[in-house]
Amino acid sequence: MSEDRQAFDEIGPSHSPSGVDLTLIRWMLTLTPSERLQVLQDHVDSIYAIRAANAQR
Repeated sequence: MSEDRQAFDEIGPSHSPSGVDLTLIRWMLTLTPSERLQVLQDHVDSIYAIRAANAQR
């Protein structure tokens, strides 16, 4: 198990009672604002690539 994963597990539960994945929230909070924006931009770029691939079918 990675040190980061172990640290997250020691903080508290991995999911809230309503089912929200708290590990993703904790991970995102470890990033700088610029890093957070880059993660989000990477997701947007992935969506555009998937749409383009589907349009070629």
